[in-house]
Amino acid sequence: MEKIEPCPQLSPSIFSLPPLQVDPVTDIAMALKRPCPAVLLPLVLLVACLALASGQPWDWLNTRFLKEHVNNPKNEAASNRAYCKMMMLDRGVIWKYTNTFIHEPVDTINAICKDDGIPVGGFNRKSKNPFKITTCTFNLLTFSFDGLSGTSNIVLTCLNGLPVKFVRNI
Repeated sequence: MEKIEPCPQLSPSIFSLPPLQVDPVTDIAMALKRPCPAVLLPLVLLVACLALASGQPWDWLNTRFLKEHVNNPKNEAASNRAYCKMMMLDRGVIWKYTNTFIHEPVDTINAICKDDGIPVGGFNRKSKNPFKITTCTFNLLTFSFDGLSGTSNIVLTCLNGLPVKFVRNI
């Protein structure tokens, strides 16, 4: 007669696993705490280096800047209030208390980050010449946007030779 074992033989690799830990107070199984930063850190650094080398973060920030702040030529509207209402909704920036639209060609704006700008600290550069702008500000009394058009020098934050943030007008 042949002898039958009650359980199949377990592989040795299963025996090398640590036993399941149980919290003695709650009687609930706890997850094993084995952080592995030695494996994760190089992977994160590799992804960050590849993203920076490709220039994509700067391109994305510049694209967002252009969408939020450049409108050339200026869209027609009955008034600055109507213009601001239209543009803030169209550009998806109604969450901002104030936003400035620049009415100049993109090449002229980009030049501030190169030869046509004066460094003013950090990554910020001030335009050498005034720009046509409209500043839209949310009015709590009327619960709408008011607009003010004019010309002014502007300060932009530049990264990799491209504007990525409107800082202020001077």
